[in-house]
Amino acid sequence: MPGLVHLVSLQMPAGVELQFAEFVRRAASRYPEWSHVLMNPAGPVHPLVRSHVGSALAAEFRTKYWGRLRLPAVPRFVRAHWSRHMLRRQDARVLIIWNRSSRVQFAVDAAGPIPSIHYEHGAAWFSGHEADRRRYFKRVQLCVANSRAAARVLQEYWSYRGEIVVCRNAMRPGLEPTGAVAKQFPRNRRIRIGVAARLFPVKGVVIALHALKRIRELHVDAELHIAGYGPESERLQSLVQNLGLESVVEFHGVVEDMASFYKRIDCLLHTPLSEAFGLVALEATAYGCPVIVAAVDGLPEAVKHHTSGICIPLELSLDDYIDLGGDVRGLPKF
Repeated sequence: MPGLVHLVSLQMPAGVELQFAEFVRRAASRYPEWSHVLMNPAGPVHPLVRSHVGSALAAEFRTKYWGRLRLPAVPRFVRAHWSRHMLRRQDARVLIIWNRSSRVQFAVDAAGPIPSIHYEHGAAWFSGHEADRRRYFKRVQLCVANSRAAARVLQEYWSYRGEIVVCRNAMRPGLEPTGAVAKQFPRNRRIRIGVAARLFPVKGVVIALHALKRIRELHVDAELHIAGYGPESERLQSLVQNLGLESVVEFHGVVEDMASFYKRIDCLLHTPLSEAFGLVALEATAYGCPVIVAAVDGLPEAVKHHTSGICIPLELSLDDYIDLGGDVRGLPKF
């Protein structure tokens, strides 16, 4: 059986990981003549992602290990040789690299004449390993970008000159509501504002907390519900205490049932400093939530201003963001 091999890190249950899981499950059902193989460059697969994938994966192998023996990253041909062996064993016909462009040269080397496709979900915004990544983009035959903004970054920042197909994120079928959903403005109770994001500096959750503080200063009774997990968790919880918002902010962590989360909130606030597309805006809209987003990068492609939500241009500098309690480490440099 011909194999479609996916190089993707699945350690966190977030956007690209759940998109991958949905894609593999649907593709395996629709095209049973193809097998799907996970080429795992990282650690264990998160249990939630594993449950979404189900039995769709025919096989899985880790690129850094031969059995229990960890393979060195240098020289590169060691991991390339191991991966080439596994690709042949799985009768690989196509290699899809999901939202990674650094330290994956070995995979393209291993693929050799097998077509390599890069799926861009936002990682191209980040810097680091520039020379390595430019070499990678010279080798990839096709890029699938989840927005026009992502396509522009590939072309203008990474000088990609190959074919690009823009395929915007769609609602995950497993998350689609059964019918049209309408919400009424909560006139006799506290307004529930939602945030759904990885808790990374780039997601700008700090801004959402200050927005809640300002809203309450204007005598609007509102609370904030945050779905997501990440390295910013402790910093954000400390900021909640500093702003005196402990009674009106709830951290839900990893939320498996996002449909229930969207049903519970009255609107979605999404304030990233950078965002390739913004799938959460589509998801919230499908559940009747008006959305308020930062008008950055691909978000205006996901939210039609004054129709499905409001797009607000960024005005503050990164220095202002730091003053608000934000962290700029790891943010894009353009």
